[in-house]
Amino acid sequence: MSPTVVALVCMGVVICAMALIIGFLLGRRSVPSDRRAFPGTAAGEGEVPPEIVAVLAAAAHAVLGKSVVVRRINVLRPAGQENWSRVGRIDILRSHRMDPKR
Repeated sequence: MSPTVVALVCMGVVICAMALIIGFLLGRRSVPSDRRAFPGTAAGEGEVPPEIVAVLAAAAHAVLGKSVVVRRINVLRPAGQENWSRVGRIDILRSHRMDPKR
């Protein structure tokens, strides 16, 4: 086989694989997901179900060895977008830095 034919076949295989991956990702995005902030709660409610509170209280009791009362639960947000904005701010601050002349 000539090198041209081999190159064209390889490029065709790569392009087909990329098209399959893009199709899979686009198809996955169109399927509605039922992700929730906590198991048993809707994302907008902001309440933690009593089962989760009971599990957290039992875990704290097992670790500390004394009875505990759970008064407040802080749910941490996933750190997806925050990291990108933080890196952007750092880049902007670094671009304004003036190095001393030597």
